[in-house]
Amino acid sequence: MPVTVPPATVVAHWNTLIEGLQTSALEFYSSVEQLVGRREVPEAKTSRVDWSEGGLHSAKREYLRLTRGRFSFDVCAAPFGTGFFVSWWLGEPRPSPLPPTIAAFVAFTLVVSVLANLVGGAAAFFLTLLLVLVGLWVVGAVLPESEWEVYIVVIPIIGWLFERFFRPMTYYRIDTALMFQEAVHQAVLEEIDRLTEAKGLRKLTDLERKPILKGFFRQ
Repeated sequence: MPVTVPPATVVAHWNTLIEGLQTSALEFYSSVEQLVGRREVPEAKTSRVDWSEGGLHSAKREYLRLTRGRFSFDVCAAPFGTGFFVSWWLGEPRPSPLPPTIAAFVAFTLVVSVLANLVGGAAAFFLTLLLVLVGLWVVGAVLPESEWEVYIVVIPIIGWLFERFFRPMTYYRIDTALMFQEAVHQAVLEEIDRLTEAKGLRKLTDLERKPILKGFFRQ
């Protein structure tokens, strides 16, 4: 399980501490995975990731990750004192821009070099730019949204063009992300309700159940 960087953009967050509840974090993750599976969320993927508790060489904590397109849930569950803590973060995890930028530069240079032998240097440069724009259009307008798009987004200039013209934040993207958020959130609440009922503990109030929406409208 790899160490991951925090999401570059956190769009929603939720947490609660349930006093008197003691259970296994791994069993909680497995139950949530099953509950999300029953909801048949389209194109959703599950995995486990390790996040550092602090800086370099600090201990790691395992999270449940649920991914759909570029949006990912990181769910945390852990005993804390006399209670059990549960939280989730919804965001868009993004890699370091350096490797994708280097790869894009090398690919661009190679294509220009090949085309230069056929049509000349200046024409090759502009033809390659056209190919880049066509590629961005295909990924953004033709292909379904994918978690791999983040490797385009982090490339300087190219990423801005992609998000501004080819994969902008739209009502549809916001709505589908909110559907994904609600499906996972309801699965987490369902498991919490099951555990608290089995232990004879109080249920969460309506206020405690509400997530905090942060970042969709800053895109």
